[in-house]
Formats: sequence, C-alpha cells, structure tokens
Amino acid sequence: MRRLLPFALVGMLAVVLLSEAAAPPPTLAPSLDQLDYVFFASDRPVRIRLHVRMGDRPYDVAWHEFMDRLFAWFDKNNNGSLDSTEAARLMPGNFLVNQLSGSIGGSFPSGVPMAVLDTNKDGKVSKEEFKAYYRQNGAGPLRFFYATNTASTARQTNETIWKRIDTDRDGKLTQTELARLEPGLRSLDENEDELLTQAELNTDMVNPGYEVFGGAVAVMAAPTVDPGLIEIKHKGPHNDLATQLVARYDRNKDGKLGREEIAFDRALFDKLDHNLDGYLDAGEMIRFFSDEPDLIFRASVGTMTRVGGLLGAVGLSGGQKRLEQLSSAGKGVAKSMKRANADSVGFELGDTRFSVQASQGQPVNINNTRAFYLRQFTQIVGTSKKDYVERSQQKDFPQNPFVFQIFTQADRNNDGKLTRVELNAYFDVLNQGGGAHVALQVSDQGRSLFSVIDADGDGRLSLRELRSAWTRIKPLSKDGKGVVVGDLPRTLQIALAQGNIGGGPRPVPAAVFGGPTPPPMRRTTSNVPAWFSRMDANGDGDISPKEWLGTTEEFRQIDTDGDGLISAEEARQYEARLKKEK
Repeated sequence: MRRLLPFALVGMLAVVLLSEAAAPPPTLAPSLDQLDYVFFASDRPVRIRLHVRMGDRPYDVAWHEFMDRLFAWFDKNNNGSLDSTEAARLMPGNFLVNQLSGSIGGSFPSGVPMAVLDTNKDGKVSKEEFKAYYRQNGAGPLRFFYATNTASTARQTNETIWKRIDTDRDGKLTQTELARLEPGLRSLDENEDELLTQAELNTDMVNPGYEVFGGAVAVMAAPTVDPGLIEIKHKGPHNDLATQLVARYDRNKDGKLGREEIAFDRALFDKLDHNLDGYLDAGEMIRFFSDEPDLIFRASVGTMTRVGGLLGAVGLSGGQKRLEQLSSAGKGVAKSMKRANADSVGFELGDTRFSVQASQGQPVNINNTRAFYLRQFTQIVGTSKKDYVERSQQKDFPQNPFVFQIFTQADRNNDGKLTRVELNAYFDVLNQGGGAHVALQVSDQGRSLFSVIDADGDGRLSLRELRSAWTRIKPLSKDGKGVVVGDLPRTLQIALAQGNIGGGPRPVPAAVFGGPTPPPMRRTTSNVPAWFSRMDANGDGDISPKEWLGTTEEFRQIDTDGDGLISAEEARQYEARLKKEK
C-alpha cells in the first residue's frame, strides 16, 4: 500500500511551490561583451544573446578608454572630478555625437546643467557620472538604430507588382498571373539592361526613415513601428517584459497563455508553469528571461586579431569568421539555420526571415574635420604674429563662426585663448572617439515579394528570376493556389560594425532560408567560354536573345532546354560538343 503524505506536509509543500513561483529568478552576472534581446516572433518569443567583440576585446573597452581621455581633457586641475566651472565646458550628448561623426558647424545655447550631471548632488562630477550622462544621451558604446526605409520600399514595390499583374484585383497572385511577371514589368526597365531594381519599380520613392531606440541618434524621423526586438537589461526581475510578452501572444485576452497560444515545446512550457494549471501568467513568464537564451552568437567587429598578427579581411579566407553561432537551446526555435558567408547567418523565426551580420565597419576619420577647422583658424589669425584666437574676436568674424562654435570645448585651460596646439590636441582626443563605439542596426525590410523573387539577393531581378518566380513563391502559399501579401515572410536583419556600418546590412540570398534551388547565381560563371562573358552584358549569368550576337538558329542549338536563355552550363556543353565534333 502506498503511504500517503501527512496533510500538514502536503500543505507545506504547496506553500514552497507557490513561493518558488513567486520568487524572482536569480540574476546572473553578464560577461562584459554581452548583449541580450528578446524577439517577439509570430509564434513565440525568442531570446538572442550577442557576444560582441571589437578586435580581441569586449566591445565597450575602446569607449571607456576614449571617455577617460575626454574626461581628462575637461579636468583642468587633474583632480579626478569636474567642478562647476570645468563641467560648464561640456557639450551635450548629441553635439558630441555630431562631432564624432565628422560633422562641421552647429552650436548649442548652453552646456549641460550641473544638476543633470551631478546625480549624487555632491557638487562635483565624477568620471562615472560623466560616462553615465553620455551613455544615456546617445553617445554610449553601443548605438542602436532601427531602419524602416526598406520596409516602406517593399510596400511600394508590392503595390507596383500587384497593380500590374493582379488582373482580377482579388489581392492574390496566382501561378498564371506570375507567369506574366516579366512582360508585365518589362516597361519599367528604364536602362533596358534586362534587370529590374526596386528603384525602377518605384519612381516615387519615399525618403529613408529611421526609428531610434536606446538613446541613439536620429538620422531621419519616421512613423513609429514596433520592431519586435527589445533589449533585456541585465538587472532583473523583468516584470515589464513578462507583461509585454503575455499581452503579445494572449489571443483570447484572458491575461494568461495557453499551450495553443505560444509555440513553446512541452518541456519549456511545463518548466515555466509552476502552479501546474496549464497556463502561463506574467509572474511565471519572468523566469523565461533568466534561462539560457535560445540563440547565442559571437560577433567580431573592427580589426580581427589573433596570435601571429593582424588578420583583417585576409583572415576570413583562412577560416576565421566574424559571426559565429555558439549555441542553440531547444528544438525547432530557429529553422533553416545556414551561413550566408563568413560575416553572416540566416534563419527563420516564426514567419520572419532573420539574419545577423558583423563587419569591420568604418571608424570616422576626424582628421578631415580637423583640417577644415585649422583652415578657419588660420584665416582668423591672418597675418598676426600670435598663433591663437581670442574669444572676444567672435564679433569680428561673423562670416566664420566655426572655430567659435567649439571654442569652449577646445580651449582646454579655459583662458579665453584658443591656440593651434590646443585645437590640434582637441581633435586628437576626438579622433580616438571616431571608432570607439559599435553600431547595431536593425533593418526591417517588411514583407517583400521582390526579396523572395531575388534568389541571389543582389537587389536586381534577372529574366531567369522573373520567369522562375513561382517556384520560390509557391511554398509560401497557404492554399497552394496563390500568394497574398500576408503570406510573404517578413525580413529582419541585425548588422553590427565598428563606428559606421557603411551602406547598411548586405542582402542575404533567399537560398539561405531554404526552399527551392535558386537559378544560377550571377557572377559565378567560372570556366565559361570567352564569347559567353563578352555577350553577357548585364552580368546576370545568362545570355538573352537581346544579348546574343549570333544567328537565331545558333541560339536555339545552344539553348538546349528551350527556356529562351543560354546559361553558363549550356555554353560549356556547347563548347564540349564542338570539341568532340573536331
């Protein structure tokens, strides 16, 4: 006979279980290079951890070194803190960011209020308070940008395509309608190179837009769009995030999540369901943010180093990768995880095609800005024997305000005289800051039919890609008969770089995300006959009748599959036949 637990013991056990569920999860100390995010995918939240390195060091080390040097520049008496006079020379965070980006000109009515800087109200500004101010005002070690311009372009491109080939205006593109893709869009090929770009499909392009989160710098305002990607702060508990999570997936609005509302596997759901009622509430979901992340990556920006010397771009060919996946917890969280190249990987989270990329980046060279200010300085000094500019001269040079706009910051000893030595030394400090931060850009490319058709991800649609579009679109169709905009996957890219990303994230070929084998990739036509390379004027890896310089009969002989294009393989086979005939 099974012995029953005493009633009192059962009650005590219940109290223990409930108290464990209510208690906040332990907070683990993060590594110095760690960034944590949660992405609200269409079916479940996914935690992503990035270990970001600049060279061989945690990403924020260079920023601390720069901030230490900048602090010392304003610490005139070198006592380790700034008094009210020294602090009055500080520039606001946005002004510092502009200077570090190489901008020229601009002014602000006053410095940073002492009350904002001196958070502990001891009458002075410590180095920690100095760093905290700039970190919180857009000049920290990580600049987070959210770009929506490509999503806007995707919407416009979809509208162009639907308008031209959705003949029955039912909002669905069928196989028959997609067969008219090439002739329906041919008139938009402005340069007549038989390649279509999104610019050609959109003659009324909107201006790029950027949403800015986490104190980053606004490049251009845009309507607020929820990226679904939220930073997880290292300090818990994460009550607000847990509440957002439940609200995001709570379809029946009962304040809790059933198994059918969130695509957690049974093991994870049961682990979080501490009261064993078959539902997850916000209190239970707090623990989701303390468990091991679903995906962990290491991203290396800047110049990569290892024993034996600098690698830079050369090292990548030797096997070292800027972006590496360290682990993946759970099954089926990320589908089709595949490397696009040494710098990026692509995968699917719910209905989103997601990619993470890392690049060397482009630290801003402040020396060009330095040269401009030195020329302005020299013009003010003129033929005078004194090699300094006095603050009182500002009224005499209204046409040359630039030096006076940075006078307060550059005049290190605050004596009202800016020497050439001081001006150069000031730009020496700024030059260190030009590459002292990491840019993290999240680019929302929306639900783009163009990206699905663009098999090699080069931003151009070739004749072969247009003619074979249905092979890549059919798997997305929920009924197998056609595709509506909602069937298209959303595309989201995370790009990391030192300083500036430079041109934004690179497109990831559709083939990375699985699906049918794409048509031959462009510019991969090795070992082709010389005549093929000469005739392939647009470099798309095919020769069309327009590019063909021979007779129609010869074209048909080489085009063995009769698809109206001569591929590189068909050209090689033709040459092989000629050799046999000889």
